[in-house]
Amino acid sequence: MDFQQGNHSSITNRTKVKCNGEEKFLTVPVKKNDQSKLIKDIKIDKQQNCFKKHARTIQQNYAKASHFKESFPMIEQLMMECSAFEMMAEANTHVIKTVSSWLNLNPSFVTASSLPIDVEDRNERIIKICNNLGSSIYLSGNGGRKYHDESLFAASGITIKYTDFKVREYSQVGASFIPGLSIADMILNCGLIETKKLIIGE
Repeated sequence: MDFQQGNHSSITNRTKVKCNGEEKFLTVPVKKNDQSKLIKDIKIDKQQNCFKKHARTIQQNYAKASHFKESFPMIEQLMMECSAFEMMAEANTHVIKTVSSWLNLNPSFVTASSLPIDVEDRNERIIKICNNLGSSIYLSGNGGRKYHDESLFAASGITIKYTDFKVREYSQVGASFIPGLSIADMILNCGLIETKKLIIGE
């Protein structure tokens, strides 16, 4: 998939946390790449050493969170592990797999780059991914309505199902609840057991 640097809604190299009662982006700086815009080819700019800074920001702003004591060391360790990666996609994959294991979630992970796909068009690329994985249903966020060619999917025997996920409100450090923050916010405030329940809808 393409890396959309400058897109205000892109979260490929950043996530939101709560700082002083407001949402704030923690961004991993990346190197400019004029040859490729694919996420798999985007390199982390390690000169800026952002991971220690971001860990410190979380520590300072979540010290009073209900599950800070047991959760922060895990999150800090994960961030330090990410500092060893050269590629943004590798760091992201490591975070997703590690947090999934914390929560005892065991999905199958397949990277698009590991599949024999040689098309650049966004719709055709998703269709090829579905075909390679034997899927007749593609789950998409509502934002996908703006660019999905639904007739193209239908012609390929694939049904698009749009999801409108809304996280249930949970107790956060600070006065008011802010939705859409990093899963680190949920883990620090709720702990691993409650976080899993919130995610799977128990």
